[in-house]
Amino acid sequence: MAYNKKNYNKRAQFIIEVYKSAKHSDVPDTKIIKTVFPKHNIFISYRQWMNIKGMPIPKSEPQVQLSLFGA
Repeated sequence: MAYNKKNYNKRAQFIIEVYKSAKHSDVPDTKIIKTVFPKHNIFISYRQWMNIKGMPIPKSEPQVQLSLFGA
């Protein structure tokens, strides 16, 4: 799915939201990766998860289309 950085960021945000909803102090990351992620059609390795977890996710801001002619 991630053909460009924008799609990759959207997918990473979705994965982090699923992680935050399932994470508690007594639940390890490996259990979330093995049991919770596949329920949401997320099939990633532990290494991929650590890369996503460590990357800064930019906030989604509404894009404004520039116009050539003032409207």
